[in-house]
Formats: sequence, C-alpha cells, structure tokens
Amino acid sequence: MQPEIEPGATGWPLYWPGFLDRPAADRLFLRLSEEVVWQSETFSLYGRTCRVPRLVSWFGDPGVNYRYTGSDHRCTGWHPVLETLRRELHERCGLVTNLVLLNRYRHGQDSMGWHTDDEHGHQPLVASISLGSTRRFLTRPAAGQPSVRWDLEHGSLLLLDGREPHALPKTRRPVVERINLTFRFLEPQ
Repeated sequence: MQPEIEPGATGWPLYWPGFLDRPAADRLFLRLSEEVVWQSETFSLYGRTCRVPRLVSWFGDPGVNYRYTGSDHRCTGWHPVLETLRRELHERCGLVTNLVLLNRYRHGQDSMGWHTDDEHGHQPLVASISLGSTRRFLTRPAAGQPSVRWDLEHGSLLLLDGREPHALPKTRRPVVERINLTFRFLEPQ
C-alpha cells in the first residue's frame, strides 16, 4: 500500500499503512516487548512531581543526548533490530536518523499530551512507526485550525513535522498495548 499524503507546505504528514507487513510488525513488537529495558519517568510541573503516563526507552548513536522535560536521554548505541529498521528507513525513504525514542502505551489511559518536538538541535522530520493496538493520534497543522485525526495501525509509518503540535490522547475504548518508535536526527552538540 502506498503512502497517503495530506496537503501542507512541507508535504507532511505522510501516512503509510503497512510500511511493515503484519509478520514483520508482529516479530518487532514481540522482540521490543521482551528485550528492551523500559523505564518509568517523572517530570516536574508547577512544583509537583508527575509520573509520565507511558513507559520509555531510547537508542541512538553513542554520544547523542535527547533532552526534553528537563531529563537527559543519553544514547550508547543501537539495539540490533532497531539498527536494521533504521537502515530500512534510510533505504526506503531516504531518512537519516541518529536516535529513536520508544514509547510503550500499556492501555488506553497511557497517553501523550499536546506538545511539539522543537528542542535545540532537533531536525523537524520525525518518522513514527506504530506497533500493536491502533490508537488515535492528533496533529494540529496551524494555530486555530482543527485537529487532524490519524488512526495509527500496526506496522504503519507516519512522517510528520515535529514542530507542529501533536498528541496521543487517552481513550476509554478497550485497547491492548502499543509501542511507538520515533526516529529522529539531532545535531551533535
């Protein structure tokens, strides 16, 4: 299946259902579920310590540090299956990345609020691969404009401009686990 392109100045977002076929997506989900060390993080909001409503992990070129919400995420290398996927993104889409952030959403109450990926040195393109349960993802192309809804399916790829606001809201629908991989490029510091 070919990508679906939404109109916009950059040509993004671009949604590609079936970027990974079902067996490959199933194998990747299982390996990441079993082999990755997942962490529970906290952040400070108005003097209160809050738990991040999802589990996280990250991999990337040694020395790359992705800093957000006041926390450092220093990379020491790549998990072999993620390095293979990184090369596949380069070969199939021409993407150059040096970091992948993994988010594990255990149920419908795990979420990601509205935010942008505009940290210092962060290149705008984010390649988001979804595994597991289909979840609704929202983007907001411009202030005052309505949100665009994307139902991100197992094995799909969404290329988006990280500077545009986006979110993965909570849902009351019964959903199973979802793992999201966001491949990015950070300028060396």
